Amino acid sequence: MAAGSYLLYQLLHCDAEQLQFVVNSVGGSTTYVCDKAIRTVTRYVGGGASKDVLWDCVMKGHIFYDVTEKGTPPAKYFVSSTGWGMSVVSPPNVGNCDEWEKQVKAERIIMNCPDEMDVKAMCAWMERDGTTDGQAECWKMVEERMDKVGPIPRYIFDANKFVAHSAAIEDALDGINSRDGERHFTHRE
Repeated sequence: MAAGSYLLYQLLHCDAEQLQFVVNSVGGSTTYVCDKAIRTVTRYVGGGASKDVLWDCVMKGHIFYDVTEKGTPPAKYFVSSTGWGMSVVSPPNVGNCDEWEKQVKAERIIMNCPDEMDVKAMCAWMERDGTTDGQAECWKMVEERMDKVGPIPRYIFDANKFVAHSAAIEDALDGINSRDGERHFTHRE
């Protein structure tokens, strides 16, 4: 999910003094604890080890939980009393975490891929210390990239990833040579 990738990326690149820990859990089965202060990542399989670690942390942190399939909402221990923030990302079926949401009184925010205004805001934020010309240049570059690969932040803001993903798309399109492919797809230069 593009929004999830973008949020996790931003958490991991936040100033370590403001946010010392980022916990990334994929379906609760594998949990990564990123200690940004000492630049380490510890991988835990299963819930027990991560539960102990989470409750022992007294510094500021944020939990990023990726629901992989229906029936795997976050375990209750992820909602600690330490005041950490938590983001739960679910596949398009928005009912995946209904029960968990009620139990912990969570606030639901539904996000899809960013639209044009969201991406413009991201450009403005990224160039906030620069000039308005810098913001306009950022937007022009990103808009051109979005025309080729869609509004996926990991590909439109990173030049190397954009080039690689564009090439992969071109290869896939070049591989379509049947009449159906020609009838359903157009290739723009």
